[in-house]
Amino acid sequence: MIAFQFKQFSISQEHAALKLGTDAVLLGCVTSFQNPKSILDVGTGTGILSLIMAQKFSCPITAIDIDENAVIDANINVNASPWSNKITVQQISLQDFAKSTAQQFDAIICNPPFFTNGIHSPEKSKATARHCVELTAETFFSSVATISAETCSVSIILPTSEKTRYTESATNINFYLVQETTIFPFENSENPNRTILRFTKQWEPFTSSRLAIRKDKTTYSNEYKELTKDLYLS
Repeated sequence: MIAFQFKQFSISQEHAALKLGTDAVLLGCVTSFQNPKSILDVGTGTGILSLIMAQKFSCPITAIDIDENAVIDANINVNASPWSNKITVQQISLQDFAKSTAQQFDAIICNPPFFTNGIHSPEKSKATARHCVELTAETFFSSVATISAETCSVSIILPTSEKTRYTESATNINFYLVQETTIFPFENSENPNRTILRFTKQWEPFTSSRLAIRKDKTTYSNEYKELTKDLYLS
């Protein structure tokens, strides 16, 4: 399988259950942590979010995923990148990682398995990656509570229908919703289909913005092209 080429790295996705998608690219490009000392990428998949974070920030990054095949691809992509010395990939669930590590992270990023309804794939790895089989909103934030530094910031992308579930789970561990980017598929779309949320332990004034991905079926919007200009090849 031919790797997907970005400006500073490439993504091989021969083994991972779920392939590279717009959600991860959006999350990586929208997310802006304030001088993080350490970043945790939960459910790294092909490693795309860790590589975007490595391009943007100089701190060490830990990438974890429960799926063996995803970890194979993530390691291939990290080792072929300019940042192999600062990204560590581990095959482990967030729950087990939270129990076993003493490290406290001040930045956590996650493109979580967010489908709570519908038919699960008969392929277990794909079902786990797409649905809340192993990692629910409640489990995610209860684990985050044990590994987050006082300055921790958590950035996630979700369908808009899941916003309330994740916000309530964050509130239960005393995290504040401080930033929301509402994503529309087209400039003339009436309803958004994704939202990027950032939560923090320390209160910040709430800010919100919106982003349309495309002008039409064949053309990306100017704002999407500006957002991703440091990532995509021209």
